[in-house]
Amino acid sequence: MSLLVVGGTGTLGRQVVLQALTKGYPVRCLVRNFRRANFLKEWGAELVYGDLSIPETIPPCLQGITAVIDASTSRPSDEDALKTVDWDGKLALIESAKAAKVKRFIFCSTQNLEQFPNIPLLEMKQGIEIQLQESQIPYTIFRLTGFYQGLIEQYAIPILENLPIWVTNEKTCVSYMDTQDIAKFCVRSLQLPQTVDKTFFLWA
Repeated sequence: MSLLVVGGTGTLGRQVVLQALTKGYPVRCLVRNFRRANFLKEWGAELVYGDLSIPETIPPCLQGITAVIDASTSRPSDEDALKTVDWDGKLALIESAKAAKVKRFIFCSTQNLEQFPNIPLLEMKQGIEIQLQESQIPYTIFRLTGFYQGLIEQYAIPILENLPIWVTNEKTCVSYMDTQDIAKFCVRSLQLPQTVDKTFFLWA
């Protein structure tokens, strides 16, 4: 089974790539910047140019691919990229995967989507879940919590550099998981038929 990982340079995506390579999967990474992604090549992954904001670059990335793991996401504050990447781009990715007859599509989503319909990124993620479910591609959706690794960027570095920390008045609890563990779930699910067409909630 050959894998295309989308978001391979990200906090979660790089762990997905590493876990998949460790398990012996041929891994191709859709990347925009080869220099930034060079460490993935050094690990043993194939790099191919693709950009979710440029839909025509996506189909060539899927040639010979049997499974997609989408670990990519925009930042909620990056309003310019939200619709282009997290809606239009992901719709194009699903359509391209369907045309390529991909046998499995793993989508990394977010928990508590229904609680925050006023947040555009979460609304789009929920919409992509629905589109994937209706695509007839065998899928697995993982709804994720916060990442332990993200705490460094979100809190530790701002504190050390005396920068603002963004908080909310909402009382929703957030748990955190190690992205290495999440990556193991994603890769392992490829071998478990009982995970097909299912949504799983992961939290610590």
